[in-house]
Amino acid sequence: MNFLEKWIDIDDIKKFVWAIYILQFLALFTAGLSFLIAGFLAYLKYDDSLGTIEETHLAWQIKTFWFTLAGLILGIIMLAILIGKFVLLFTELWLLYRVIKGSIYYYNKREIDNHGFF
Repeated sequence: MNFLEKWIDIDDIKKFVWAIYILQFLALFTAGLSFLIAGFLAYLKYDDSLGTIEETHLAWQIKTFWFTLAGLILGIIMLAILIGKFVLLFTELWLLYRVIKGSIYYYNKREIDNHGFF
């Protein structure tokens, strides 16, 4: 057990990372309520995860939260000029991609590169 594991419960953080991926996925079916909860939880546990593999995943989830929120807002605004549906569809597909990619990496106990858009 390393120094960090003595002060924080790593298993608790692991459960939070999985819960956030699940909540982000469920956002596609819950009109976004679970998405807001996922964003809150990611911020809640981020500081506890510093120096662990979970840090990269929580940073990935936080970035996913903000970019998806921006895409949803932009898509809703652009509904007035008829391209909003495409922006919203792209945003949903992008969210799905990020959740699947992050989940696969986390299942395989790999850090995820949080640089770039994809």
